[in-house]
Amino acid sequence: MEPCSKIWDDILENVREKLGPLRFNLWFKNTRLESIGDAYASIAVPNVFTQMWLQENFSGLLKEDIGRFLKRSDLDVRFILDNKQEKEIVLPEKPDVVDEKGAYTGRKALGLNKGLLLEDFVIGPNNRLAYTAALEMIKEEYPPFNPLFIHGNVGVGKTHLLVGIWNRVRKEQTVNAVYMSAEKWTNEFIYALQKGKMESFRQRYRNVDVFLIDDVHFLSNKQGVQEEFLHTFNALYDSSKRIIFASDAHPKQISQLKENLASRFMSGMVARIERPEYATRLLILRTKASKYDVYFPEEALEYIAEKFDDSVREVESALVTLTAHARFNDRKIDIAFVKDVLKEFFYGDDKVVKVEEIEGAVLRHFNISRSDLHSSRKAKTVSFPRQICMYLIKNQLDWSYQQIGNYFGNKKHTTVIFAIKKINEELKKDDQFKSFLDMLMEKIKKAKK
Repeated sequence: MEPCSKIWDDILENVREKLGPLRFNLWFKNTRLESIGDAYASIAVPNVFTQMWLQENFSGLLKEDIGRFLKRSDLDVRFILDNKQEKEIVLPEKPDVVDEKGAYTGRKALGLNKGLLLEDFVIGPNNRLAYTAALEMIKEEYPPFNPLFIHGNVGVGKTHLLVGIWNRVRKEQTVNAVYMSAEKWTNEFIYALQKGKMESFRQRYRNVDVFLIDDVHFLSNKQGVQEEFLHTFNALYDSSKRIIFASDAHPKQISQLKENLASRFMSGMVARIERPEYATRLLILRTKASKYDVYFPEEALEYIAEKFDDSVREVESALVTLTAHARFNDRKIDIAFVKDVLKEFFYGDDKVVKVEEIEGAVLRHFNISRSDLHSSRKAKTVSFPRQICMYLIKNQLDWSYQQIGNYFGNKKHTTVIFAIKKINEELKKDDQFKSFLDMLMEKIKKAKK
């Protein structure tokens, strides 16, 4: 049999043709065929993240190619860590730096958020990919991907993850790390522009080692700010600095985001955090409840986990509320007490969403006028939001096709049928679009509470 290195080179050549150079270099650059046994071909990979990603996304492809090359269809593949590439780096702790402008560049500057630590982040199927990717950004000075773009609905733990990264790198590495919101970065940019201090502003943010920006969807519809942000990104990226973003929406779903900036956001790793399922919510509750000086019985935690299925933030709010009521009223927490105190959280959950609320959410997200939405304009920037609005009205309110047509300026019912069919087709083939519609409806429902 030929040496493993020669076999792997031939297999990788085939993989490169199938994936293209960008995806190939991202995931296969530092891999090698370690050995071929009776049952497995063992592939050595440089880190845990690559190991997980290849296993979940490329094991079938590699099994097929290796089996064809070796004429062994029974041979499975497994991914092992390459010990030859592992290295332990111990760096001295960097002293605190309190930034006079308010950006979080030192541990004391973070204030209340310094309690958000990675070791307290509860991991489940909904967030494991994002968490593992975050660890890779911390562990490696030159991680296997850059930037890392984390997105998901409000309250699922994106900020916890970013602040946890910030805390960890400040504690363990001698680096200049900045964590701040996109809104604060925008405000500082505008201030520097007005005061003629752009050179100082650029020096400050284009020379950091780790750049963590939260809520980057705030950049929506801010063309001048986006242009400066793009230049900052390019300067950091070209210097191999670590870049981590968080957003409520996938880059493609951020309204009026420059195409070249969206492309940059997606040039590394994009990881979505889903809403936690019941088991993860219960684990989060147990973890957080253990930090309070009151006792929460398991029955109470199970009830909260079942009722609060939207966000981690709501779970925390429920615990704070229960703790306060228990202290103020000198009450023991039991299931009856929990149901009584938390009933206000569920008030209005059964209310019907109004058509004006659906329409308003669509108008705000796509930044178009109501007159455009109800017009006959066929430009995609108008017709696509109109189709989404028609779909949501049908889906949430169950109006007839003609009712919807009448609402949008006496349009024919066939126009409405076409619009809803179009959206259903998009939902079937595009998971990101499905996530976007879920996010939009979640915002509409939350606005009612």
